[in-house]
Amino acid sequence: MRKKDPKYKKQDLINIIVEKSCGGVLQAEIINWLMTEGDCKISYCYDLIREAKPIIQDTLKDISKDRLEKTITDLEQMMYEAKKSGDKKLALEIYKEINKISGIGTHKVDITTGGEKIDSISVIRLIEIKNENDKNDDIEGTIQE
Repeated sequence: MRKKDPKYKKQDLINIIVEKSCGGVLQAEIINWLMTEGDCKISYCYDLIREAKPIIQDTLKDISKDRLEKTITDLEQMMYEAKKSGDKKLALEIYKEINKISGIGTHKVDITTGGEKIDSISVIRLIEIKNENDKNDDIEGTIQE
């Protein structure tokens, strides 16, 4: 409940909640502000916050998207400068970081060992048996790799 002649309109309060939330103000501080400056009862404060949540989420997504785009643009500029100065190793590392941030980085997946460390790799060679008499320990034949 609010007074009959409120200081702020409902939409103005929601906009203030969104602005404060996206600015990093804690919910307890927002409620305190709504109760003191906005002349709101506690239950109405929670109703306003509930209505503001979808707007806050959309706003934060937009902010994150903008920051991501700016970060990638800055990294691309750094990569260009590294290439220009001849530091190919740094340029490659920046390129990898851009791919990682963009979500297109390569992920190495080990499907053969179940995540166990590989110490050595065994090579199996097949020996072709030319005839039935070659089935003893003195097998001679061609090696197929």
